[in-house]
Amino acid sequence: MLKGTIVENSLADKSILQKIKVEKTYQSGSWTLYDVLVNENTIPELAKALGIGPWYIHLWELGQDDVLVVFKEKIFKMKYSDKTTWQDAVSYGLSLGIPKEQLDFLIT
Repeated sequence: MLKGTIVENSLADKSILQKIKVEKTYQSGSWTLYDVLVNENTIPELAKALGIGPWYIHLWELGQDDVLVVFKEKIFKMKYSDKTTWQDAVSYGLSLGIPKEQLDFLIT
């Protein structure tokens, strides 16, 4: 299972939340956030559920170094500990208008 956080505003199709495990729902300012657990086979559906625009979801497995960055049209695999593997995901995010400081892909 992969862990991540989804911003409700990023979803064009909120029904995806019924297909994944929502561990926690909370507010950050005016945004509703969901801490989720996702099976890898659900990732293509998750990508399709994202709205058009500058949105992404990043997912990781606890205790592992692999991170998936899921955009509506592209999915990137990278190593958290190796910032050189982040380059393509960061470049793509910037091309969508996502500010660089929001492309930090924090894992907890």
